Amino acid sequence: MGRTVPISLVLLFLFLLNLFAGLFFINEGLFHHDSVLLAKAVEDTYATGQLQPEARGRYGAVIVNNIIHFPFFLLGHNADFTTRFSSVLFHSLSICTLFLFAYELLGSIMTAFFSGILLSFTPFYFSPNTWGKEHGLYITFILLSFYFLYRGTDKNNILSVGLSSFLAAFSVSIKESALAVLPLYFLLYLRPKFTTRPFRIVIKKERFDPKTLACLILPMAAVLGVLYFTYLKGEFYREIVLRDNTTALFMGPFSKMLKVAFKDLRIGVPPVIFLFFGLGIIRMFLQKKTFAPLFLLAWLALIFYFGNIETFVLRYLDIVMIPVYIGTAYFLSWLHDKDKVAANAIVLYFTLSMFLVMYPMLKFRHTYNGEKRYALFVRDKTEPNAIIITMDDSAFIEYYADRRTTPHPIDDAGKMIEFMKKIRSYVRKGIPVYVTGSAFSYDHKKTFRKVFDLSFDMESIGSLLAEDYHRPEVQFTKYNEELLKLAPKGDPRSTLE
Repeated sequence: MGRTVPISLVLLFLFLLNLFAGLFFINEGLFHHDSVLLAKAVEDTYATGQLQPEARGRYGAVIVNNIIHFPFFLLGHNADFTTRFSSVLFHSLSICTLFLFAYELLGSIMTAFFSGILLSFTPFYFSPNTWGKEHGLYITFILLSFYFLYRGTDKNNILSVGLSSFLAAFSVSIKESALAVLPLYFLLYLRPKFTTRPFRIVIKKERFDPKTLACLILPMAAVLGVLYFTYLKGEFYREIVLRDNTTALFMGPFSKMLKVAFKDLRIGVPPVIFLFFGLGIIRMFLQKKTFAPLFLLAWLALIFYFGNIETFVLRYLDIVMIPVYIGTAYFLSWLHDKDKVAANAIVLYFTLSMFLVMYPMLKFRHTYNGEKRYALFVRDKTEPNAIIITMDDSAFIEYYADRRTTPHPIDDAGKMIEFMKKIRSYVRKGIPVYVTGSAFSYDHKKTFRKVFDLSFDMESIGSLLAEDYHRPEVQFTKYNEELLKLAPKGDPRSTLE
């Protein structure tokens, strides 16, 4: 490929393939709580003239999406489509940046091409990038930082090193878990060489040049310092000190979630791909490439962080699969030199098997977003001043239905009684109050149901087909969600006072 097809055309092919595929399967609407918050942050930024936060801050994602939204804003559109389009766009760009980095790392166009193809249609990477998640954006910045760092250190270009430092730090403002990837960044900078007889670790003296080190450290320190003192400090306190279960808590390197991660991974990708990854690593060692295989193995070790997060979902492992694809592609590129048909058939098998996992979900969600449709159903069935008692549907109902929502306490009888008093006061004032069917799923001890049954009569307004968005990469969970209207039952003092 490298002798006949210019790299620019390969990049264009990968970009357009992913862009058209992403737009062809783009979700009908925003399909995650964080996606809705990102769209709302973009709209509020334009409305107020001040940068607004997304989930856990993530101001970098808001900045980038604000830039993309500008022409849509001038046309009077909201940020719904912008957020989804941005997600598709950066998915496509991330494949190109993977190609560039893999080519720099291993010097093989075929390796870089196969790596890009494999990541393109990974179910837990492609699918979230059709409904407005920021995964493609943060991986684009991480891989770009790796690319410029590798080129900068290779060519002694301190400007490239400085740019890579900024990009790596900025990725943290897009997704705070990018902090876990930064040790790889510094390992890539040092790029030690290993010898076995005798055993030595050699680092080039140029890596300790003061100007280069300044370009490496200062941009990153400046960006991370701003992020820490503006909002990350509070996020770290909630996660590390308070152990807030709404944050992404790390449960230790061998928690029960790791089993879930490995189980889900077997659904998302063909397990045999790890055999080819191992063969690729062995091939690198046989060809005296000592740094690349060790770097990829260190990268793969991130599974012991991302796979042990309390809120684990399979898309957390998209960053972990990148070294697997590079190693696999390296072996397949060698095989391609020996037997083009066999190599291409294996790549086709991997790609099709992953695509078929997600195809039914992509096809359905392209024309029917269960969360959006249910929110519009709520809008049609409720009064403009209505209050909706709901839990995880709140962001969608507030965004698409423009209705006020309120959550209920979970498994706390005392707080529940106070909550019911507040709801009763709304009803007394003539404010319509509704409850969604999914609100009862957060009711492990049936406290919510028991107190509700004592306090209110509930009239069914109807139901609509909805879909659970919590693990949508590997689970296709559709259900009928009901909408209930509350009416007071008897004397309010009999149950609430």
